[in-house]
Amino acid sequence: MPPVVLGGLIVGVPALIVAWLILFNRARPVFWFAVALILVGLGYLGATGALVDIADAVVARETAPLPTAEPQPVSP
Repeated sequence: MPPVVLGGLIVGVPALIVAWLILFNRARPVFWFAVALILVGLGYLGATGALVDIADAVVARETAPLPTAEPQPVSP
């Protein structure tokens, strides 16, 4: 599963559950507005790359270390 999708699920599902529990039976139009705001927020987090960071923080994925350049000797 791509980390963007996983990060979206980690952030979006609890937000939707809380919005549903608080708003669905009392103020249904406000609930749908909250859903729209959650989607806009997830879009922003996806565009800035924060969803990947969230997925990496929650799920420890094995990634290969980035290659580093050998340090060059300093000439006198």
